Amino acid sequence: MNNLYVRLAKNNLKNNKSLYVPYMVAGMITVLMFYIMMFINNSAGLEKMRGAYHITTIMSFGVIVVGVFSYIYIFYTNSFISKRRKKEMGIYNILGMEKRHIAKVLAIETVFTAFVSIVGGIVAGILFSKLALMLIYRILGIQVTIEFSVPPSAVKNTVLVFGILYMMTLFYNLMQMKLANPVELLRGSSVGEKEPKTKWLMAI
Repeated sequence: MNNLYVRLAKNNLKNNKSLYVPYMVAGMITVLMFYIMMFINNSAGLEKMRGAYHITTIMSFGVIVVGVFSYIYIFYTNSFISKRRKKEMGIYNILGMEKRHIAKVLAIETVFTAFVSIVGGIVAGILFSKLALMLIYRILGIQVTIEFSVPPSAVKNTVLVFGILYMMTLFYNLMQMKLANPVELLRGSSVGEKEPKTKWLMAI
């Protein structure tokens, strides 16, 4: 039975590759950005320059900004894909699949998407981290030899932050499916995007 869920998830991703390929690429880019910011923030070279405390503070703030941006961007993209796939989920439900079975398929899809995005983003981040640090040092006028390294804390924090993010997207998708009836699911993909409301506190 578990193999059936895996096959369904594989076919769903294949049939919706026009949605999921850009989604996974976007995920890899956000992971790459976050890892590089973590890498730069943990760089020992920043501690050797004048005003090191202020530079480190700015870089720490940059990590937070990239993290918040990643959550907003991935959540919005996931919401877009979820809405486009409601009709598909409704058909599964009408054909006899219980929502708990559909939930297992969604969970497998999310795990695969998260794995590709996080691992791909970290690998790309490792490859480009030294180049990014060299550019930062050049801009700041720091003369120091840069050795290739992979900080375990940067990898750990990146996996943790984005692991939680993809778990939250899965929970959101499951709640959307649980609260909707088959008719609403069938009509879900035809519902247009709502105009975003202005939230001044969020904007600040």
